[in-house]
Amino acid sequence: MSAGGVADPRDLPVTARPGTLIVALAFAVLAGCGYMGGDHTRARSAAIGAEAAGRPCAWLPDESDQWRLRRSAVREKVRELIIPELHEAELDAWLMVERDYQRDPMMDSLGITEPGDKAVLFLDGGGTQPRAVAFASSPAVVWQMTESRLFERVLPLTPRAVRGALGQFRPRRIGINYSARVSLGDGIATGTRQFAAWLAGRRYAGSFRSAEALAVSFRATRTAEETELSRQAARCAAEVAERVLRAGIRAGQSTAAELAWTTRAEIRAARLECESVPRVFLIRPGDSEHLGWPWLGVNSPSAIDAGDLVLLELDLRYAGVAAVVQRTAYIEGGSRRALPADIRRVFSALVEARGALAPLFRPGRTGAQVAADAGAWAQQHRLHLELLAHPVGGMPRDAGTLERAAAAPGPYDPAGVLADRPLQAGDIQLLQYRLTALLDNGSELTLSAADEGVVGQAGLDFLTPPPEALTPATGN
Repeated sequence: MSAGGVADPRDLPVTARPGTLIVALAFAVLAGCGYMGGDHTRARSAAIGAEAAGRPCAWLPDESDQWRLRRSAVREKVRELIIPELHEAELDAWLMVERDYQRDPMMDSLGITEPGDKAVLFLDGGGTQPRAVAFASSPAVVWQMTESRLFERVLPLTPRAVRGALGQFRPRRIGINYSARVSLGDGIATGTRQFAAWLAGRRYAGSFRSAEALAVSFRATRTAEETELSRQAARCAAEVAERVLRAGIRAGQSTAAELAWTTRAEIRAARLECESVPRVFLIRPGDSEHLGWPWLGVNSPSAIDAGDLVLLELDLRYAGVAAVVQRTAYIEGGSRRALPADIRRVFSALVEARGALAPLFRPGRTGAQVAADAGAWAQQHRLHLELLAHPVGGMPRDAGTLERAAAAPGPYDPAGVLADRPLQAGDIQLLQYRLTALLDNGSELTLSAADEGVVGQAGLDFLTPPPEALTPATGN
């Protein structure tokens, strides 16, 4: 319980806190317990050290430091970007409204994750930094908004409070989060938009404009602090994947489904968020029927055998940023002790493609240009290459592709504009691609890879080193 009797969300049960980090260890010193003796303290410290040494990504900061890093990164981003982005979008204010039953991804980007009705108002007050006011009624939301130190005031969520804040600055153009391009694909329910109009009143509801461009740009642009958090998240994701593939497989017994849940447990053990079950695919080079995508399907109940290839794809969230990685292992066991030369050759081509594609992601180039150059490289090397790439957002649903999606994108999804949007220095991109090549027996083998990188003048600077070889997994 924080000062003033407002509940601290970190004191609430995990089930009551969607979007928060899982706490694996908790310590409480009860009033009246007295001083903890030196031997007891040393014993507990030793136990904590042993537990930390055994869990994945033990080098990451603890949960309280992760919250601090996240809040600091958000504050830096708001200070740097809001005013220039408002000017670019020709808006005077940005009003975000979230209902308990209709979440707004922008709230997640601001680190406001507690459920409950809420509103955030950024205003151009004529200075270099925005004026910011928040509105909420739930004690947990009020506490989180106050702790974020983003806002000058946190007021009750009432029409009087919202209209009073707007009346202080009298904005003529107010951005709210609905799409100007996609009919009925706003990402904001009709009821939520009507709620925003009711809060703002007739005078200001008539000034509503689409904040789609503002929302997409804010979420795609990365600050230095966010980039460092992304680097740590990507490193942890790669570590978890390698750890599971090296130690979590028993040939003839383990299944892809079991491996997926083992990976999820490892992410939780690292005290990180796992919003979806990891995806595991089995590839059997000797089974020509299943050499095409998607091989044996995702998280198959089939047992993993010696000689199989296992592709593990996972995504996690650390300090509010997302990380995605793919790693592939060759299962050793019985007579299958050495990786066949033709499979090693295909994997080497996969790694070579990673190095060839990275320089294509330079500032000023569009996704369409990158896709065309990638296709030319694959044709020159007589390879079939499927390329996917998109800015890494706060949630997996932020994915856009280098080609226009078949379905209409939402207002936070860069998919519909990425093909025409020039890359910018500092963009964090997920590069994912599938490469198909011939084996010695004439059949085709498709392998996939995914890693994140930062766009720079030399191309994509990957956040994790490339796997130099297929991870050898001993089928115990």
